[in-house]
Amino acid sequence: MKSEGDMSSIPLITLSSISVHCSTLAALLCYGITIVNEYKDATDTHCDVWNILPSFSSTIGNYTPQRYIWRLLVGLSCITRLFSVWMFAHNLRRFNKRAAIVNVLSWMRVIEIAGLFLLTMFASTEIFEIHAFGFCLFFLFSTVNIFIVSQLMKHGITGSGEVSPRASLYPTIYLFTFIGCFISYIIHDNYCWPGVYSIFGLLELIMIFINIFFWFQNDSLNWRFYTISIE
Repeated sequence: MKSEGDMSSIPLITLSSISVHCSTLAALLCYGITIVNEYKDATDTHCDVWNILPSFSSTIGNYTPQRYIWRLLVGLSCITRLFSVWMFAHNLRRFNKRAAIVNVLSWMRVIEIAGLFLLTMFASTEIFEIHAFGFCLFFLFSTVNIFIVSQLMKHGITGSGEVSPRASLYPTIYLFTFIGCFISYIIHDNYCWPGVYSIFGLLELIMIFINIFFWFQNDSLNWRFYTISIE
């Protein structure tokens, strides 16, 4: 790696941008294809009530090519997410010399990414137990990680040392979205209220984009002063 300004080097933030674009493109493509090609089937549930949006989990689990588009693009993004863990730990050690704390935070990020990989590669219609396990890992550790890292960003204890006062908004929105997602699913599954399944699907999408753009903001602080030599 070289310092910023080397004409024969590529900023590492470019890698993070690739990850963001892969994940965003995957989500939009999968959801769009489902609405265009599978709308009636995707919005039809056991409740037999009206809905205007499908759930995202059914979009990537029940239909092709959506399932494989999601696996390919999110699988690629997992690679850059793993690299961001290393950069995160590297920068955090500048502020906290206690290796144990840095290692714990880094492994929590790795577990989050492992959960994302499992729920992506194993659809609920294929091996439900693995998909459910990956889902639990991802959402539990992503919630905790977003909360911890947002506090570090808020106080400038990450990346370049810049303070990000709005970082604390992410865990609040993420947590309330998750609670709304959970409640709407329970209501839909047990009481079959019209439109609640669509609310669940919309909240799923919001959670996905919060996660994507939170880590991009964190990476932009961690990676902006580093480059890869192309000599």
